Amino acid sequence: MSAPPQQPPAPDGPVAIVGLACRFPGAPDRRAFWRLLAEGRDAVAPGTGPRAGRRPGGYLEDTELFDAELFGMSAREAAATDPQQRLLLELAWLALEDARIAPDALHGTDTGVFVGACADEHAFLARAAGPAALSAYTLTGTGRAFLANRLSYAFGLHGPCLVTDTGQSSSLVAVHQAVRSIRSGESTLALAAGVQLNPTAEGDAVVEALGALSPTGRCRTFDARADGIVRGEGAAVLVLKPLARALADGDRIYCTVLGGAVNNDGRGAGLTAPGQQAQQRVLAAAYADAGVDPRQVGHVELHGTGTRSGDPVEAAALGAVLGAGRPADRPLLVGSVKTNIGHLEGAAGLAGLVKTALGLHHGELPPSLHYTEPNPAIDPAALGLAVCRTRTAWPGSIAGVSSFGLGGTNCHVVLGAAPTPVAAPDPAPVAAPDPAPAPDRPDRSDRPAGPVPLVLSGHTPAALRGQALRLAAHLSGARTADPAALGLSLAVTRAGLRHRAAVVGAGPEELADGLRALARGEHPDGVRTGLRGTGGTVFLLPGQGMQRTGMGRELHGSHPEFAAAFDRVAEVVGPLLGTGLHEVAWRREDLLDRLEYAQPVLFALEVALYRLLESRGIVPDLLVGHSQGEITAAHLAGVLSLEDAAAFVVERGRLIASLPPGGAMVAVQAAEDEVREAIAEQSGLVGVAAVNSDRSLVVSGAEEPVLALAARFAALGRRTRPLRISRAGHSPLMAPIQDELRAFAEKLTFHRASGPVVVSAVTGAPAGPEELGSAAYWAHHLCATVRFGDAVRAAHALGGRFFVEVGPGHGLSTMAEEVAGGGAEVFAAPLATAEERRGLAELAAAAHVFGRPVDWRAYFGPAVAPVDLPGYAFQRLPYRLADAAAPAVEPAAQESAEPAGGDPADLVPRHTLEILGRPAGAPLDFDASFNDLGLDSRAALALCTRLSRDLGRKVPATVLFDHPTPARLIEALRAAAPSQSPRASHR
Repeated sequence: MSAPPQQPPAPDGPVAIVGLACRFPGAPDRRAFWRLLAEGRDAVAPGTGPRAGRRPGGYLEDTELFDAELFGMSAREAAATDPQQRLLLELAWLALEDARIAPDALHGTDTGVFVGACADEHAFLARAAGPAALSAYTLTGTGRAFLANRLSYAFGLHGPCLVTDTGQSSSLVAVHQAVRSIRSGESTLALAAGVQLNPTAEGDAVVEALGALSPTGRCRTFDARADGIVRGEGAAVLVLKPLARALADGDRIYCTVLGGAVNNDGRGAGLTAPGQQAQQRVLAAAYADAGVDPRQVGHVELHGTGTRSGDPVEAAALGAVLGAGRPADRPLLVGSVKTNIGHLEGAAGLAGLVKTALGLHHGELPPSLHYTEPNPAIDPAALGLAVCRTRTAWPGSIAGVSSFGLGGTNCHVVLGAAPTPVAAPDPAPVAAPDPAPAPDRPDRSDRPAGPVPLVLSGHTPAALRGQALRLAAHLSGARTADPAALGLSLAVTRAGLRHRAAVVGAGPEELADGLRALARGEHPDGVRTGLRGTGGTVFLLPGQGMQRTGMGRELHGSHPEFAAAFDRVAEVVGPLLGTGLHEVAWRREDLLDRLEYAQPVLFALEVALYRLLESRGIVPDLLVGHSQGEITAAHLAGVLSLEDAAAFVVERGRLIASLPPGGAMVAVQAAEDEVREAIAEQSGLVGVAAVNSDRSLVVSGAEEPVLALAARFAALGRRTRPLRISRAGHSPLMAPIQDELRAFAEKLTFHRASGPVVVSAVTGAPAGPEELGSAAYWAHHLCATVRFGDAVRAAHALGGRFFVEVGPGHGLSTMAEEVAGGGAEVFAAPLATAEERRGLAELAAAAHVFGRPVDWRAYFGPAVAPVDLPGYAFQRLPYRLADAAAPAVEPAAQESAEPAGGDPADLVPRHTLEILGRPAGAPLDFDASFNDLGLDSRAALALCTRLSRDLGRKVPATVLFDHPTPARLIEALRAAAPSQSPRASHR
């Protein structure tokens, strides 16, 4: 039995708030909330829309809107689900983005979820609707525990998950619990949240019956006119992390949580009467836990309800613990966010904490509103207190936040300003290395040079376009936009969803133009879109023929990994060639046309490009080499060392060049069988050099029979194209040097392959040690037909779907597409043109769109750091409780109004939409999984029941596991039909 995984040691010290998202009255996000606070605005107003006719309050707008598809919920489930759950889901997503954590990156981690809430009016409404309103989603939609459970489920989190209800102190207690969980090592990261929605006037009546509501409709904290609370709505989610980790990770830190405490009033003057002694004890305990002298505190965010009884008690407790002994000119500044947005009850403490965190972050203390003269029972001067009435610089670096529950549960949390980053010491000077023998090398930096890719994704095409539009506006509005920082942030801090796109550009203007085109649904050059695919990566390594003067020079000048690998090959090959490889590659077109020089240069280029892509996390599962490219593949797979492979390439080129010049090679549009039949009917040294696809091959050999053969097929109307060569490779003319090449190969050291699988272009199958490790194989390879088409088919059969040409030009990728294209495959050629840096960016973009890994931090370099981006473009629709009543599961015995035997292409989308609660004819993504569409196990059973009924045959529930998308299910049902109806497109 394996030992259980060990927990990391509990982190010491403060906990950092590294991300936050909120939605409060008059403020749909944190930036708007800070503006509201800093400008001293009051968001309390009479109810509108569904809350019309209600007394003044801090109301949220559009609480019925939600992006159900993003979170895999059907329309019926979303309608049955408490809007508080839905609000927390979207805010948790945005908080993670704000923390620069991709929302899909925490799956399986010990991230804790701590939610504070004390209201469940949605459950009241569901019960009031009667039995007809009940559904399979009622329990999970109304249970308060699911406020937290839903978050852990949606994001795949395995840490503690709980809802705290301590009345009005619930959300601040949730923060306290989250901090304790992180400090104990129980949670590696935590989401702390609070939420309060007040959908019913009955809820107002309950608070009014308690005598707590302000008849004048304002919270006047500590003021002589204070007469009660104003109810408010809102929610916030914090992302908490050990400070040491946050600093090490370079996170943006809003503030730190230094400590806190929770207690209860116990038995006092009444169940709902505040207790001064308990409040004093919780304050003292919090500062002891934080290790902070109370006199260091510059501001306390009050519970501050603005009640005649509560305010004096809170003031007296603060004066006793924090106000005593302060100089008269430096009182403790206090204030309450309730004067801006009302009392958010279960979310009130977190609203106050968010205000305080933003104030610490901005270095400013916003004013507390509606204060003109103190409550007669409060003597601020004697207590060492002062209400902050104007926007001012933040006093000191320590703050406190209080929140007290109606039933006596008190919480106080101590916050500190984010630590000032310590500048790294200047590195010690080191001697500059000798430059590589490359002329005119441009200066390099640790940032990407040239065009960069901006990668995006969305759960629907509309969301993807919405993301593009938001980003274009952000890019256009930024005064000093850094494309590299935007590119890194998009790649590492945003979820990788199914619908994908990438825009490649050299600067903000070009990138913004591409984003706007993407938002319009256009696809100009530099804009790539697609669905996230599945399958492995295949690198295609070309032989001679596509070389060009200057190839690799741009990458050599801008990417050290490429330069180091190229220079290393040059160091090995130079003495063997008798000339510098850089000179041949970049300045000597006359030598580059000679195969004894071209082949070593191509080897160096391919190895260097491979190492560059490898350093960026783009690595192959399979290698296919064309002709000499298979030697490169053998080296990259670990069969041959660099020195042996380079020497073999040089010797092979030298031997071929030693043959008499002449011969011919012609590309012919024909099938292999008919060409071999034609060869058998004539004399002369001629053979099939390469079979690149079913109807594309190359004949090679003595000039006269090759040209005669080409003329024969040209007369049949077939395309023929003579190739510019000096020797007729892969033909019988190579036979005289086979023995000498074999003798040289026998001196090489062959190793067992340790890298990607090499698919042999001699056999058209994966190569084993008996091929790659055999001198006889390499001698035969010289004359053998290059079965590139078979090798590509084999790679495809092994799961290869993302094909990358690792060499100059695009010849192999084009031929590979002829062989294996037509589905979801991608074919890329980063060095198709001389714009090599753009080609590299476009390859990274293609990898993102297809869903292949890229090490984006390595791609953009260590000098580039993430920056803020626009939040996710939610595609919200209205979901109301009344829409949840229809059952999701129908009895199997219900009779159909239609005869059995309908077409699955009609039945599958119709029933799927009905079960999801969407209107007939609504858009349906046929390639999305049923799970992503929002069908849970109950809904899947309902779909199979309906299909069984209408098709007149059993459709087992397991069929959706084997065929998990509408498109695949339609094909499976059609294939299993006794007699198939005419096929109609389901696209």
